[in-house]
Order: sequence, then C-alpha cells, then structure tokens
Amino acid sequence: MRGVFKGLFVATLLVISTTALAEGFGDRSTRIGWHVRQPTRFMVSGVLRKNGSTDVIKPIQSILTADDGSTALQIFIKSAQTQYPGYVLIATLVSPVPTAGTCENAI
Repeated sequence: MRGVFKGLFVATLLVISTTALAEGFGDRSTRIGWHVRQPTRFMVSGVLRKNGSTDVIKPIQSILTADDGSTALQIFIKSAQTQYPGYVLIATLVSPVPTAGTCENAI
C-alpha cells in the first residue's frame, strides 16, 4: 500500500512539473521564437492595353514584397514594362496581403 501511495505521489509531481515547464515561466514562452518579422506583401493588379488598340486588354497580377504600397507599385510597373513590350499599363490596384501566421522562417 505504501508503494502505491509513493508511486502515485511521484507521478503527480512529475505531471505538475511537466505542465509547469510546458507552460513556461510567466510570459517567457510567448516571447521566445514567435515574434519573427514577416515581410510585408502586396497584391498588385493591373490592366494592360496593347499599343494602338482600344479593345485588346490583358489583366496581370503579382504578389510583391515591399516596404509600402507605392514601392510595390513601382516594382510592378517596371516589371510590367519589361515583361510586356508593346503594352501600356492603364489601371492598377494595390492591396496589402494579410500575414499568414505568427511565425515564418526564411527557409
């Protein structure tokens, strides 16, 4: 009987100590490894019109990493001019992409 009580007591202490370690001490566990700065991403959409035409258009989209929306737009404009010669960009829309989660590794 005494061995059963001792075993139960040791098991209870083991569960309590494991739970305390899993929860961390105070808010320390919430500060470790989960505050990684995610890059700011923007969804940039545009409409291209073929030079010399009024009815030939082409929609294009891109997700870009930039510091702000205007920088993302400038990157998009340069890319569109390079990738689509003979077209002119007639409309654009820049929208921030929400963060995907609480942690992102640059793998």
